[in-house]
Amino acid sequence: MLLKQVLLLNLLVLALLLSGCSDSAGVATLRDYQQRLNRVLELDSTKPQLPAAAALPAKSALQQPLPDLRIDLLDAFATRRCGLDQLIAERNSSLGKVFTASKRLHYELRFLATLELCLTEAWEEPLKSQLSQVYQQKQQTIGIALSNMLQTDDTLRKTWLGSNKALIPGSDNGFTASLGALQQLLELKQAIAREDWYSASRIVPEAALASLYRSDFFPQLQFSLRYANSWFNAVNPPLLSLAPASLCPRGQSEQLTILTTVFRKYFIGEVQAYLAELNRYQQQSWPLIAELYQDSPLLPVLQQRYQQPATELQQQLLQHVGWYQQLNQLCPVGLTG
Repeated sequence: MLLKQVLLLNLLVLALLLSGCSDSAGVATLRDYQQRLNRVLELDSTKPQLPAAAALPAKSALQQPLPDLRIDLLDAFATRRCGLDQLIAERNSSLGKVFTASKRLHYELRFLATLELCLTEAWEEPLKSQLSQVYQQKQQTIGIALSNMLQTDDTLRKTWLGSNKALIPGSDNGFTASLGALQQLLELKQAIAREDWYSASRIVPEAALASLYRSDFFPQLQFSLRYANSWFNAVNPPLLSLAPASLCPRGQSEQLTILTTVFRKYFIGEVQAYLAELNRYQQQSWPLIAELYQDSPLLPVLQQRYQQPATELQQQLLQHVGWYQQLNQLCPVGLTG
């Protein structure tokens, strides 16, 4: 029985290793076209080399201390009629003492919304002044709580760190859910900027973070953009160094016939369609990311990870297509017609 279990375990490990070595569908699409192009044109383009991405600043460099404002227990008892005492008890609990950055932000927003409601009640001094002072202090520090969540939350940092897997062509890839989560976080930031504590307190950041974690869309988008760009860096130089005119004296040769099929079926039909998907994903998501992290130390890093490779990818694509256009002008065989 023990030997059988060991054999099953070894088979499972082998299966995992084999699955880890196989290309994702997006990477396979690019490599298949590259191999066909190499064969028909006798090129020697190499395997793409993915450069290291810009590093995220350390959490310790981004974490800001958040003042821990407390109200006297007797005063907390006096504020039972507006529910503030429950929030104070929550913060003083064992779980409240170890809040994550996202839970702490949500707590601070609920506290502000409740305290704002409390201040509409008639209070005797000195409690009235004390509550007003705490309210003002909470307003001044809520930006710190928001920054701490955006910059140090583990789920968000994992989201921006990237993946080693590309997006699947022709699939939603969790894009809809991830974009919705990003919009939710942006709505939260905007509500805080408006000092609309009630609306902000109704948005649960943990729900948006859970959606980002489940879909794993943005890490894969980042990898896909960076990989496609490095793929062009491998494919374009040998192709562009080949003079299109060198193919013309052969006329309507078998080589040009095969190249026409490779271009139309595999480049236009698969590669360019996949790159168009990546471009659409990036075009719709980047403005939200940029607004969410405006004035944040993370923004330059995110630009290098999402915006820069997308811009370079479009330039590389134009160069690649441009070579075919030159070929078609010199050899009017309907290659791009």
